[in-house]
Amino acid sequence: MAGLKYYERTKLLIELIEKEKTGSPGELAKRLGVKERMVYRIMDDLRLMVSDNIFFCKISKSYIFSKKNS
Repeated sequence: MAGLKYYERTKLLIELIEKEKTGSPGELAKRLGVKERMVYRIMDDLRLMVSDNIFFCKISKSYIFSKKNS
């Protein structure tokens, strides 16, 4: 059951990153119903799973995907 919750949160996080609507880590934590520390853990896992760089853009105030240079 815990795995399903984690999967759903990760899926929602990917959707929010694609739309550039995550907000700050604190805002994102509230949206996902987790502590801010968990947001950082999920982001670390996500960075290992996807072929894109994920970083926080101060201009858009959101996490965004950026393709890695090959």
